[in-house]
Amino acid sequence: MHKISIRNAVMRYLFPILIFFVGGSTFWGQDDLSLEDAIKLGLAQNFDIVIANKNVEISKNNNNWGQAGRYPSIDINLQQGNSISDQSNNPTAFIQQAIRSHSFQSGLNLNWTLFNGFKVMANKEKLDLLQQQSEGNASIVIENTIQGIILAYYNAKLQLEKIALLKNVLELSKDKYEYQKVKQALGTAVTVDLLQYKTAYLTDSSSFVMQELAYKNAVRNLNLLMGNDIRKTWNLTSKLTTEMPVFESKELENKMISNNNNLKNQLINLELSQKELKLAKANLYPVLSFNAGAQNSNSTFVLGSQSANGTTINYFGNFTLAFRLFDGGKIKRAIKNVAIQEEITNLNIEKTKLQLNQELQIQLENYNSRVAIFDINKQSFAASKQNLEIAHLKENSGLINSFNLRDVELAYLRAGVSLFDSMYAIIESKTNLTKLTGGIVEEN
Repeated sequence: MHKISIRNAVMRYLFPILIFFVGGSTFWGQDDLSLEDAIKLGLAQNFDIVIANKNVEISKNNNNWGQAGRYPSIDINLQQGNSISDQSNNPTAFIQQAIRSHSFQSGLNLNWTLFNGFKVMANKEKLDLLQQQSEGNASIVIENTIQGIILAYYNAKLQLEKIALLKNVLELSKDKYEYQKVKQALGTAVTVDLLQYKTAYLTDSSSFVMQELAYKNAVRNLNLLMGNDIRKTWNLTSKLTTEMPVFESKELENKMISNNNNLKNQLINLELSQKELKLAKANLYPVLSFNAGAQNSNSTFVLGSQSANGTTINYFGNFTLAFRLFDGGKIKRAIKNVAIQEEITNLNIEKTKLQLNQELQIQLENYNSRVAIFDINKQSFAASKQNLEIAHLKENSGLINSFNLRDVELAYLRAGVSLFDSMYAIIESKTNLTKLTGGIVEEN
């Protein structure tokens, strides 16, 4: 009876590793969630993405010729006035009576800047760049969100697989503890062995509770990134596995220089600096403006029982040419400051390239090291699994004690956890490399 229960427990003990290669556990009554579905939900619901898209809408709304200053402004003015002039007690007045007057004035005014040093074209080009910058910022937010969802999803999957592993270890500890209690009742068990199995069972129980908490927190974090109710639970269907291609450093570097969105935004900042310089230089040119309109005035005067009406219409059209001869050097200083800012932007681009190259090399070395570590951990797990099987046979035969068996069990548990952790580490490094080279949106 004891041998059968131990054999069954060992089979349950090995089951999480089978899960690792075939895709995970299933929880009835929960909605299935693949990694692809998680990314789709995040793209639709993540608050940072929604906000970034709203900012893109604003930049698109601003990007037009009217905002750039190409078109004139037209104003309509309406004014109604009433007054009473009482001259009845003024002996010096020509008309010694109360005079009432009523007036209504309307006007149409057009103001149009015909030339201002090519500022209109420069403003429109700047608005184009601001829209591109806003879209670039949204792309970065999308990349960060996809990266976060991938890592959060696989972290939740990792914690779930650890639960399955610890659960089976816990069941094995419980079986052995219950069996030792039966042996003690029959007078064939050693007290120290019973206490050892009890300690192992309680330790595994505590670890299992803490691992459940880690899994719940991981799912909450995933829900937060997807913009979901954090209390929502899922059946995670994607496997905790990934392809492990060989990456070439030079190829990754070329992709990064061409596709990295942070670097693209820096280049847009450089173009914006150039437009600012163009706008600053535009102040050196004269400004030609045109102002035209019409004014209509209707007036009514009331004197006693008599009244008189009058109407006046004025039309006008004026050209104004303005040229600033001297301003204390403000324009020249502004041009110089913008030129310096352009130099700063160029330096920031070179700094960004250097930082990205450093991060790329670090992530590439991490990836290669983690692939090697995963291969080592697979071999370590295979050895610990074989050692566990032998240890159970020896323990059943009385060749080793409970302390020796526990050491072997803990080594097996550590090997299984290390195998899961090393797979997650590979996924993390690969995801970071994909994001650095600008391919995370395309690949997902």
